[in-house]
Amino acid sequence: MKLKIAPAIMDADLLRLGEVLEQLEQAGADLFHVDVMDGHYVPSMVGCTRIVAAIKRLSSVPVDAHLMVSNPHQAVRWFLAAGADILMFHPDAAEAPEAIIEDIHKAGRLAGVALKPDTSADLIRPFAGKVDCVLAMTVFPGFSGQAFLESGCEKIPELRRMCRAGIDIYVDGGINTETAPIAVRYGANVLVAASAIFASDVAPAEALERLRRAAEGALKT
Repeated sequence: MKLKIAPAIMDADLLRLGEVLEQLEQAGADLFHVDVMDGHYVPSMVGCTRIVAAIKRLSSVPVDAHLMVSNPHQAVRWFLAAGADILMFHPDAAEAPEAIIEDIHKAGRLAGVALKPDTSADLIRPFAGKVDCVLAMTVFPGFSGQAFLESGCEKIPELRRMCRAGIDIYVDGGINTETAPIAVRYGANVLVAASAIFASDVAPAEALERLRRAAEGALKT
């Protein structure tokens, strides 16, 4: 199971997007994570298809879009057109989650679902074998910079048992050098990081490398 670091790009300096992406790619970023919030499913608004399209033009690193929206079936189509490689949506916001997963797969992309800290893993049991990744949130969606909720990780072992072997399980929210090892020990292998990379006391590339070292240390214990 490969450990992956996914910088949350909406927290980057978007006026220097090309420069930031290049530095993070050289530092070994595995994915670029784009948060999308509609002001309805969650109480803030951020992210758009143009950001995804810009990242695809500027970098070869795969882009995932985390759709925190109340209309995932429609939004998925927009972000497929923008070029997102991986699309994750909240199944509690969808009338037909399996149909959305099928649409993503028909487009040749990877499909994932995201679960809020208090959402049970059982919600995805009917279609767990069809998803390519799962995102376990360790904050309640809406705002960056919140404190890490370890309770959001507690479902990860069950998700590993429920889903196909080897899928990526993301953890998103409050990830830093102290909390990343906790998430890894629960079984997560993709760490989404915002403040730990873009509000650090060092340059984003160095912050990414520092986060990876902390997470890899947990694999050895």
